[in-house]
Amino acid sequence: MEKEIILRAQMGSAADFGRIMNIYSPRIYNAAYGFLRNVDDARDVCQDVFIRAYRSLDRFNPDRPLYPWLHRITRNFCINRSYQKVREGVSLPEQDILPAKERTPEHQLLRKQQEIAVREAVDRLPEKHREIVILKHFQDCSYEEIAEILEIPIGTVMSRLYHARLNLRKALEEVVS
Repeated sequence: MEKEIILRAQMGSAADFGRIMNIYSPRIYNAAYGFLRNVDDARDVCQDVFIRAYRSLDRFNPDRPLYPWLHRITRNFCINRSYQKVREGVSLPEQDILPAKERTPEHQLLRKQQEIAVREAVDRLPEKHREIVILKHFQDCSYEEIAEILEIPIGTVMSRLYHARLNLRKALEEVVS
């Protein structure tokens, strides 16, 4: 089904490109937010990704899965945006304040502390482990998608994820202790 949508979009169907955007916008936004941790920057990147995808879709091989290609575009835009912010002397915020859905203030505080502890532990991982954890656990990518996004074998994905989880567990145990 994805292949047919891509083929029709490549032939100029705006409706089918719109379907692609509807399907993948949440994942692309979440990926961008995971990199940049800023709502406005993530929205801008998401928009830029789909503009780039639209302009480059004719060169995309519809026999391949679309999400890894879109994620690579997202990753490149996020890296460029981060470098641009550094050159401009603007620091990226640790995280935006998002409305909490919990009911009690105590639960909200506990949840926020847990989120901060997990984010800090993930941030301390080496980049190759951090990226694997984010793709697998925060963006729900399959091993195959991760392998394609990072252009590494599936066995390497599984090995890095195993070691990343061990390091993450140790880091979180230190926080709890």
